[in-house]
Amino acid sequence: MKKIAVNTLGCKNNQIESSIIKEDFTSIGYEIVDFSEAADIYIINTCSVTEKSDKTSKYFIRQAKRINPKAKIIVTGCYAQIAAQELEEIDDVNLVLGNVEKHNILDYIKYFYGDSKVHVRDIMKHRVFDFDKFASHLGRTRSFLKIQDGCNNRCTYCIIPYARGKSRSNKPENIINEINSLTNKGFKEIVITGIHLGQWGLDFAPKVFLYNLINKVEKINNLKRYRIGSLNPTEFDDELINTFTNSEKFCRHLHISLQSANNEILKAMQRDYNVEKYTALIYKLKEKMPDLAIGCDIIVGFPGETDDMFNQTYENLKQLPISYLHVFSYSQRKGTPAYDMPNQVPHKVKKQRNKILTELATQKGKSFKQSFINKEMEILIEKSRDKATGMLKGLTGNYITVLIDSQSNLTNEIVKVKIIDISGDNLIAKII
Repeated sequence: MKKIAVNTLGCKNNQIESSIIKEDFTSIGYEIVDFSEAADIYIINTCSVTEKSDKTSKYFIRQAKRINPKAKIIVTGCYAQIAAQELEEIDDVNLVLGNVEKHNILDYIKYFYGDSKVHVRDIMKHRVFDFDKFASHLGRTRSFLKIQDGCNNRCTYCIIPYARGKSRSNKPENIINEINSLTNKGFKEIVITGIHLGQWGLDFAPKVFLYNLINKVEKINNLKRYRIGSLNPTEFDDELINTFTNSEKFCRHLHISLQSANNEILKAMQRDYNVEKYTALIYKLKEKMPDLAIGCDIIVGFPGETDDMFNQTYENLKQLPISYLHVFSYSQRKGTPAYDMPNQVPHKVKKQRNKILTELATQKGKSFKQSFINKEMEILIEKSRDKATGMLKGLTGNYITVLIDSQSNLTNEIVKVKIIDISGDNLIAKII
């Protein structure tokens, strides 16, 4: 039996697409193996959000060739989309596929033995969400459902719109049919995601809005709970907020993009909100849903960020009732306006600021989790146990990992527990 290994870098959307690629290859008789093992085909599904991501992709190309010099290597994803010529010049790479082409990957393996190595179309001309498969569920108790691709924003630091193209939405009927299919297979939680999820439906004529879709999802009888991917603060209107607030199935967890808590930097980034609007939204959401987990992304060291600007970001974040932070140091990306901006921040300064906010993130995360000690919660038990303790592992609706000392096989069950302690990043609970 031929073997295939897939290495996935970057976002959940890439993870979904890699899962679909694996399913495609197993359908023609391939065995999936770990990327560290010998395989006939290695696929690197790349990210290009930072310069480091590009370097990591090249590292995995070299690693695959070291493991099996005779293997065929396919490089796809965002780095392949924006740097196809660069990858074409790497002798070890046999195929370069763009972000559209990866969805029909089996059609391209015939080119291993031809002259055509690069298959990357102009993604900016691709205007339709026309993927046959858009759900991922290999080895999971939750299914990830990609309903949107591309982004129409032009933030000055971001290369992703050029790698993913314009915003394209899957049709509501396709999404509802797929969720029905997944729940019939036994999935109790669906994670709805996209590259810029809040733009879903805006490319339809007439326009449809995300809350219209969520109201349809809410009515699916077999669905126990659903989770929403990242949204921008400007995408929250009263209809969407009320939909979440009144829902019995919505997981109380939102990731709301921020990037900076200083208005001058937000303006330079071309973000379409300010700190005051973001702050008002967070407090409004927490007032309506006190147990809501709210996370955000923060970029430190954006060009022109002074010590005072960073300190303002720190103080604003310190006051906000957010549950976790994903902290990134700004990375220059050729092809973006920020690449040539003056007053680039030194690496040493970015590293220091990153450390400060990461420590704040740890404090906020611990404080949020501790607030649930002695409270009752529902968790979805995952397939794998905790590696360190062997305890059952599950996830709350508001995105906290919970461990239970039990030998019972409760995989894919939603159970009610009482939180009794905290250990590291996890809560400890007992079944009630």
